[in-house]
Amino acid sequence: MAGAMDDALEELQREKKMRKLQELFRGRFSEVQARRLLTHHGWALEITVDFVFEAQHNQVKEIAGTEDDRWLEVLNRRAWRDLARQKRIDSIDIRQFACRPCDSVWWRRVPGRKTVSKCHRCRIRYDAVPKESEWGVAEFTCGNCGNVFKGFGQMNNTFSPCYVCNDIAQPSKIFPKMRPSGDRRRHTHSCYASNCFNRADGDILPGICVHPKSLGRKVVTPSDQHISSGSTVDTFLTQDGLASISSASSRPNLSDIDEDN
Repeated sequence: MAGAMDDALEELQREKKMRKLQELFRGRFSEVQARRLLTHHGWALEITVDFVFEAQHNQVKEIAGTEDDRWLEVLNRRAWRDLARQKRIDSIDIRQFACRPCDSVWWRRVPGRKTVSKCHRCRIRYDAVPKESEWGVAEFTCGNCGNVFKGFGQMNNTFSPCYVCNDIAQPSKIFPKMRPSGDRRRHTHSCYASNCFNRADGDILPGICVHPKSLGRKVVTPSDQHISSGSTVDTFLTQDGLASISSASSRPNLSDIDEDN
């Protein structure tokens, strides 16, 4: 039993190294190629990265088992080359995207320099929803008693009663939609918006309730359509942990996150 668990943990660490190698080289190596390169170097990630930089190109292709040399794009672009050399990738943000025509909402890991994602339905590229307008499962912080609780809300646009002192609280941050964890909320959502299905006692306040039972749509604040400068290429980032649009896949490495699910 212990041996099987050790093997599973070891394989998990190997998969993490494979994905890190793929991220460092912007997806120019497939999973199979990343595994071959790391296996050849005893699963030493830093040694593998140095090998790709320093070895003859034909050697890299032979060990990776490919005639594809797209990974040379990383070596030929200074910013990418320097980041890979330092064994790190760009700063990463998890951002919300929303397509109004498709009424589709998803979250995606994106580089801080390029907060862009494509709607999987209409294939139009969008800029991220501004952080000050994000909505979904929110963390509320009561300014009166300091109580911190979760509920549905939109930044700067939802007012909910504190479950401890009943004072009015607003969202302090929005959580990306993740895979279900099994945790259940202790309180039924309630807020002061006129459209709330379980409106709190008291005056109706400006704003909106974004609980699914209160909304007749999914998109609250749509993303702006992205205007490309033509200077960037598609970005490779794993999307582990985020809820996937594909219920058939247990590994949504490159999936967008759809709030339809």
